[in-house]
Amino acid sequence: MALIAKIDPPLSIDSDGVALIHARPYKQADIQAGEEIFVWTSEQSGGHGLAAYGIVQASRIESFANKSGQGEHKELVLDLKITASAPQSAMNIEQLASNRDSEDAAPEAPLGKALYKHALNKITSIESETADFIRSHFKEK
Repeated sequence: MALIAKIDPPLSIDSDGVALIHARPYKQADIQAGEEIFVWTSEQSGGHGLAAYGIVQASRIESFANKSGQGEHKELVLDLKITASAPQSAMNIEQLASNRDSEDAAPEAPLGKALYKHALNKITSIESETADFIRSHFKEK
């Protein structure tokens, strides 16, 4: 199964090609090492859309202080081995907007729906057809 994470930019990748992201999982809290993941940086927060492709190396739950007040909340923290840090072909939310409500525009429609529907800093699973579509943006055309 493939995953997509919509996060605040920037995506920081260390010299070993590892990125650490944290987000709240949507419908799937049990993310395993070895799973394929695409990283999307939110354009509304200064990102550029599709940002990276990688493999989950480790996952764990950690507590974070609430930004809007007292207390804390739990988030899923992932260590990602980034295998491609920039797509060969850019993809952003504007390119998906016209298809997000379409029933005929697979695989763009499910991807557009997921990215519009989910709040920032969320991780969700995606169908294999959608993953193939995103993966194609990392290949030479």
